[in-house]
Amino acid sequence: MIAVWLFTASAVIAGLGILFAFKRLMRGLTYRIKRNEFHFKGLQKDQIRFFIQVGLIEAIPIFLIILGFMFMGEDSLSIVSLIVPLLIILAVIIFSFLQIRNAKAEVMEVSSNLSQQELSYVKSLSFIGYMTVLGIPILAIVAILIV
Repeated sequence: MIAVWLFTASAVIAGLGILFAFKRLMRGLTYRIKRNEFHFKGLQKDQIRFFIQVGLIEAIPIFLIILGFMFMGEDSLSIVSLIVPLLIILAVIIFSFLQIRNAKAEVMEVSSNLSQQELSYVKSLSFIGYMTVLGIPILAIVAILIV
């Protein structure tokens, strides 16, 4: 049972931590757009900072997943005991998706003076946000299902 909760904790920490970093990136993007400072060199710096933050945030969840795999197989678990951890992980995923969608909508509201290429950049940033937030929680769900 310890392994299941380690996987759940890793999903919660990674999902919410990366969501925080992504929202920070989008707030910076909104700030740049409002001040008419939307240029790709500044955005590249922001994006590099985001990926460094993601790497640092994922360090603890990866360690928890390794610990979870070490404790795996000690107990025989029923499906009923796995429902609460799976629901927690799904709640984190849904919450993160809604927050990313809201952050994207906020940026799109202020981006009326951007070109089509710059708008596609904003859309691809939100796609990157979805994928980075989803990585560890999906891994945790798969790990819980194979316990």
